[in-house]
Amino acid sequence: MSSGSAGKDSESGSHFQPGLRRPLLSTQEKLQNGLDSSKNLQSTLSVNAPEFVPRKGLYQDFQGLQIGGYGQPPTSEQVLDSFKTALTALISQPGNMEELMSGVIDQINQLPATAESIQNKVVEMLFEQCVSEPNFRYTGARLCRLLCKKLKSHPMFQDFRNVFLTRCKEEFLKKDEMILNPKLIDRLCGFTMFIGELFLNLEVEDGSGKAHKIGILRSPVLKDLLLILLSHPTDFTVKCATQLLKLTGSTIEDTAYLNKTPEEGSYDEVFLQIRQLDTYPDLNRTSKCLIKSVLDLKDNNWGRSRSSNPPTPEDSYQQNYQQAANFTQNEPIFYNQHGQPISAQEAGYSDQAFNPYLQEEEEEEFARWEAGELEEGGHWVEGGDYQAWSDQDEYFQTGPYTENYMDEEIEAAYEEFLRQQPSHH
Repeated sequence: MSSGSAGKDSESGSHFQPGLRRPLLSTQEKLQNGLDSSKNLQSTLSVNAPEFVPRKGLYQDFQGLQIGGYGQPPTSEQVLDSFKTALTALISQPGNMEELMSGVIDQINQLPATAESIQNKVVEMLFEQCVSEPNFRYTGARLCRLLCKKLKSHPMFQDFRNVFLTRCKEEFLKKDEMILNPKLIDRLCGFTMFIGELFLNLEVEDGSGKAHKIGILRSPVLKDLLLILLSHPTDFTVKCATQLLKLTGSTIEDTAYLNKTPEEGSYDEVFLQIRQLDTYPDLNRTSKCLIKSVLDLKDNNWGRSRSSNPPTPEDSYQQNYQQAANFTQNEPIFYNQHGQPISAQEAGYSDQAFNPYLQEEEEEEFARWEAGELEEGGHWVEGGDYQAWSDQDEYFQTGPYTENYMDEEIEAAYEEFLRQQPSHH
């Protein structure tokens, strides 16, 4: 539009539209010299490309913005805070471990090479939660396996498994001191249960690349922990030892090849000591039932069907968390956020988490049922007619449900309601 026409539009009262801006002189020179057709200005992008991938620098800048701030890698303190937050969340959401840990692993991978090593602090935080939190032991063992796999190429964490096992060894060497201190027996039992979970979940690769369990955890670590608990028998230590054997018994028997000599790998001394405790006078009836249930489980091949061929280590591993299902019925099924079935341990439930909610009589009744002392479906206690599970709560029937208990006012209102309904022909 020319300036003249613009002026006419203005005089006639129409909306004013300014004239088009002429290109800059530098742009005009480029156009006149034909630089727009040069290779420097031609794009190599194709409209028919199946996908568009941003340039490398742009993608890295975006990742930095998501995790550690734009263009700045996370600090060691930020990584430790994120790891602590993830550990806390895993107590209530153990089935979402990979999702909760993915951000932390990304942060660790972005740590600069000059950053102070945080491996020992990560190991200590993880170890303490595994020992002190009953519902975290299975999750903690799986988390150890995940970190060993995801961080094995990271220079700061490439020996994470060895450092973590060294921390376990330090605790193991304190077992004689802890068993004599009543305040530390609970910690010793927690450590023992965690080592059992670690033995089931953590694996190493041999020279051929085949994964197998860690033999030293089977014996002497687990074996010596069981022996020291059983050599100082109380209801608490016996309960811990029997729970551990129910959890790991089948795998312990199937992995004797991990130890160098038959004597080193034998658990005969452990089961001999358990059988002797059956007549120990200071144990209550519940402990005796737990002992009997473990011995019956062992005599019945740990709840597995007998076959002519011994199970492979892989088969034994898959069967470990299914042992209890062979002796119980109507077990709940748990799912993660993707709708996939997961175990009770992954969902945050365990026998140890359930037992504190049982009353003393109920716990004894459950142990006796598990040991096979009760008839199928029976809830009988010698010397009484106690019915299993709590009968403290009273239930009241609000009306004779088999009869018409409406009063006259309700009946009249109901009949009036029926009369008002439109008739159907």
